[in-house]
Amino acid sequence: MQAVLSRDGFLQLVRFMIVGVASALIDLGSLFILVERAGVWYLFASVIAFCLSYGVSSVFQKIWTFRNTDRTTAHQQFALHLILQLCNLALNTGAMYVLVEQHHLWYLMARVVVDGAIAIESFFIGRWIFRHRSA
Repeated sequence: MQAVLSRDGFLQLVRFMIVGVASALIDLGSLFILVERAGVWYLFASVIAFCLSYGVSSVFQKIWTFRNTDRTTAHQQFALHLILQLCNLALNTGAMYVLVEQHHLWYLMARVVVDGAIAIESFFIGRWIFRHRSA
């Protein structure tokens, strides 16, 4: 397994961060529009925004970040990635509730904090999910 600190590992981390920023912009933008413009409750809007950003993230993480274009295991990889993201959605929603309702943090700031924490575990688990397997 290639080390994260190797040149390839570092470039993979940079690609992960670029996809993460794009996904976060979709996530935060959707969340803001749904709450501020459409009047949707922040937790429900949070779930919708998370789902929208998931579509972008999953495809680009597999193909671009982790350089995995193998289609033979794609259904298994996306199933595992979906399970990861559903767990992340539960963590995200619970943490959002705690930070907003109990700690009175602004919902967008709470989202940035939560997304940052989730991004760390997602990199390592996503790396495992989309790793290249030798035949």
